[in-house]
Amino acid sequence: MIFCFFSYLFTLKTLTLFDKLKYYLKSFFTLNKSEQQGIVVLLGLILIVIVTNLFLPFFFRDDGTDFEKFKNEIEVFRKYRTEFNDSVKLKKKQAKGQLTLEEAKIILNPFRFDPNTLDKESWLRMGFLPKQYKSINNYLKKGGWFAKRSDLKKIYSISNVEFDVIQDSIKIEKLSRETVKAVKTKKAVTKKKVNKYAITELNSSDSATLVTNLLLYPNIASRVIKYRNSLGGFYDKSQLLEVYKFPESYYNRIEKYTEVNDSLIDRIDVNNVSFKQLLAHPYFDYNTVKSIFNNKPKKGKMYYSDLEELVELCGINDSLAPRIKHYLYFAPPK
Repeated sequence: MIFCFFSYLFTLKTLTLFDKLKYYLKSFFTLNKSEQQGIVVLLGLILIVIVTNLFLPFFFRDDGTDFEKFKNEIEVFRKYRTEFNDSVKLKKKQAKGQLTLEEAKIILNPFRFDPNTLDKESWLRMGFLPKQYKSINNYLKKGGWFAKRSDLKKIYSISNVEFDVIQDSIKIEKLSRETVKAVKTKKAVTKKKVNKYAITELNSSDSATLVTNLLLYPNIASRVIKYRNSLGGFYDKSQLLEVYKFPESYYNRIEKYTEVNDSLIDRIDVNNVSFKQLLAHPYFDYNTVKSIFNNKPKKGKMYYSDLEELVELCGINDSLAPRIKHYLYFAPPK
């Protein structure tokens, strides 16, 4: 093998430049039988692709894509989007009472109606906003009545241009004598009810009495009763402000109609109460209760004689002492 290699090198050295080039080309293009067959197959495949490409258009005709349908759909979408955006802008202007007459004609679709009897869905279908219906409904609930077309102008949320668009569609039914009387009675009762409170004793009233006499919402009245029971009773009317989410503005309104009978307070015997019972009272936190049980006098009587002794031994702060004194009494242990 080594001999053959050196023989090959010697042959290259002895050849001329032209002979060397000729030798290299011959070596490069000389193929064995398998390579020759591979080239034939490759050329055959290339020929098939070329012929197929030439004759393919005759079998499949391209009539071209019709983009007209897509163009129409795009135009419809653009038109819808524009109308939607315009509608949103008009609704915003309507909410602010800034519609022009032409804009009001676009947004409202009036039909014959009686404003005294028209329901919510019909007001909205006509083109009015829920906020506007709410104003109309509140007016009617308070005993208001539309006796003539122009009365609808009393509703501050309906602009003049909106009224101009719908006024010809307003048809108010003529009221009977009985109906007129009922409307006037409703107005009088409503007006009387708004500002009429009754004197109420907080420690003996149930939630129904609080609702009736002080016009409290039922959920607030229920919270007042629950807090009163946890305290054992109110010693002062201002304790209403300690009730969860009790409005201070409403307290100022009803304060003069409330009174408290502190003799109805359920007081706690501090020397005989359990740890758990005392902890359940809103004014006694864990540390305070623990201090009361741990600091009882350890010599002599071994119980609290009065509030002053309790405050001194347990370190009750000055702000808490005046509040808890209404709920404690001091009897010797049983």
